[in-house]
Amino acid sequence: MKAVKKFVEVERDKSVRIKSLPFKPGSKVEVIVLPAAEGDIFNYMDNLVQSKKIAPMSLREIERIVHEVRGVK
Repeated sequence: MKAVKKFVEVERDKSVRIKSLPFKPGSKVEVIVLPAAEGDIFNYMDNLVQSKKIAPMSLREIERIVHEVRGVK
């Protein structure tokens, strides 16, 4: 099962719209709506990455940077 996490704001009419889902048109999906937790580190990091326009990185790229900073070759 492929899960997708999106953070959206509730509109004035108390509805939400979810765009750009990775499913084919006509696919059946299950939707569960929860209030976003305040102080959630994952939510904070998602917002930070979006606001700073940080490009996605692979784990290998992150590993290379960490080793470089630590002086490991």
